[in-house]
Amino acid sequence: MNDLVTQTRDTSLSGLFYAISFQIVGIIISFMASSVNYAFLLFADTAGHEFALSVPILATALFTIVWGDATLRSQIANIKDTSAAAKKTNAYKDVSAQPYGLLRLMNLGLAIALATSQFTILFN
Repeated sequence: MNDLVTQTRDTSLSGLFYAISFQIVGIIISFMASSVNYAFLLFADTAGHEFALSVPILATALFTIVWGDATLRSQIANIKDTSAAAKKTNAYKDVSAQPYGLLRLMNLGLAIALATSQFTILFN
């Protein structure tokens, strides 16, 4: 029993995993909102309601951009704040190796592509 290694809790790694969990929640919210937008656009009579339906489309895109960028920036900040001992862990090595600049660009591109698709359906 004396050979057990004491594990310390690194707050930056905890913050990193909280940011990842918040990102997952944001993805779920964005997916649900986009699904509702598509359901309205595809199955409802939208004639005369174009302006009203533009609001949730823009809100969903804005939420996706802001939430996604904030959580990715939070992950980057927590990676930079990681202690020297935590930098030796596999979790740190795997998560810090992600291409965060590309992920931020993909988040922006996805939000714009979905909003463009929804506006195309709405105005055609």
